[in-house]
Amino acid sequence: TAPDGSVPQIAPIGLNGMAEESAGQEISVWGADYLGHQLLRFDPDTGVIHERHGGLCDTDDVVVAPGGSLLATCAGQGTVVRLSRGGRAEVLARVGRGVNPIALEPGGDAVVVGFGTEDHDELIRVPLDGAPAEVVADGLPVLNGFGFGPDGRLYVPTGGVGGVLGSTGGLAVIDLATGVLTPIPMTSGGRPLGLAFAVGVDVAPDGTVFIAQGVDPAVWAVDPATGEATPVGRSPLPYADNLVVLSDGRVVLSGFLGERFVVFSPDVAGGWGREVGAVG
Repeated sequence: TAPDGSVPQIAPIGLNGMAEESAGQEISVWGADYLGHQLLRFDPDTGVIHERHGGLCDTDDVVVAPGGSLLATCAGQGTVVRLSRGGRAEVLARVGRGVNPIALEPGGDAVVVGFGTEDHDELIRVPLDGAPAEVVADGLPVLNGFGFGPDGRLYVPTGGVGGVLGSTGGLAVIDLATGVLTPIPMTSGGRPLGLAFAVGVDVAPDGTVFIAQGVDPAVWAVDPATGEATPVGRSPLPYADNLVVLSDGRVVLSGFLGERFVVFSPDVAGGWGREVGAVG
């Protein structure tokens, strides 16, 4: 914050994981800037930055905890950190270099994070009260941006960066009670659908699963009961990193490098509009 109380409108180096924060009718988006080592809160309509915290770690993904503190994964440092709105940062857990996606459990008492390698990822539960972290599922395919559904299960993209070759990226769901991962074969128009690097998943309140493709970026809306995927839209940006479903039904797709992002908005005809915005 500048001496006059304003927030410098300096564009981030990139946009990675995102999370919504709402107050009444006002919706903001928190974005993690991995290369810029910062977290920033911006208006998805205008791109104006309302809050930023810099000098952090390799911030890869972020969620907002009950009470308003921020929880982020630091991929390069291998940690999960908690940041107060006053700017105080503390390490909540040391997981290992490469820790990436994060999601807040429905009860709000813990987050789950993904950590591991291409062929053996772990899902780790990190309690917010400082209790030890624990592995709740292992032997998983590489995990990327994920989200909980209203059924309490965790929906995840699969295939990793290897999915670029042959478009083998897909969707799966993890039951935290058992640690079992169940693939959800996707189809579009009745034909099998594979993605070129499935990078992120988020779930709407009605249970619709939104999944993003990182190369030739695009977003699909998936019925988890059938696997049928409906195209939401394609991004004009070269890459995508993650997405977030907002409480008003819009879907925001981050662009990985640079300050630009894409907003897909549902229209009255059942389709989707598309706008490109820029942070800062």
